Amino acid sequence: MAILMLIEFPGASTDDYDALNREMGIDPDHLPDGLTSHVVGRTEEGLLIADTWESEEALNRFFEQRVGPAMAKLGLPGGEPRVLPVHNHIRQGSGTDAGVIVIIESDGFSPADYDSVTAEMDAHAGDGSSHPAVSHIAAVSDDGMVFVDVWDSPESVGRFVEEQIGPAQVASGTDLGPVEPRVVPVHNRFAA
Repeated sequence: MAILMLIEFPGASTDDYDALNREMGIDPDHLPDGLTSHVVGRTEEGLLIADTWESEEALNRFFEQRVGPAMAKLGLPGGEPRVLPVHNHIRQGSGTDAGVIVIIESDGFSPADYDSVTAEMDAHAGDGSSHPAVSHIAAVSDDGMVFVDVWDSPESVGRFVEEQIGPAQVASGTDLGPVEPRVVPVHNRFAA
């Protein structure tokens, strides 16, 4: 089953991230087996990484064989990953500029609610390639759902909420609830 992995590295810098990738030999042409998408952003506290993997086993293998040893060698601080099952993943929408990561946690919003709302949205028609975001991940948490999107700007997200999500909620009779997006500037992005 596909999974979303979210992890934060307090105190880590983009230079640390770049050095870690060099140490592991990771670049757009040399991605780890099982990785389907990766985005990292700089927060006030450090780094935030959001990955999708083909399976939790592939993620665990990568951490054990490559991340752990490389982090130890470089003396980088660790973090505890949050792993969630993916409900929907649009690897590449119509957006092309990976400017910001937008994370929304929606407590009480179920996969059935998500399916009802997205069924009313043009952006989710077909394979999702017309979605205006660069990418979109919908994962299931213990409390509801977590959405991780990559957009060009917070303003584009606002327009999308106004033009598509709001009307789709009304049409489906489903309410996403209060939305407080976390916006993180993108440092790097890979997609398999």
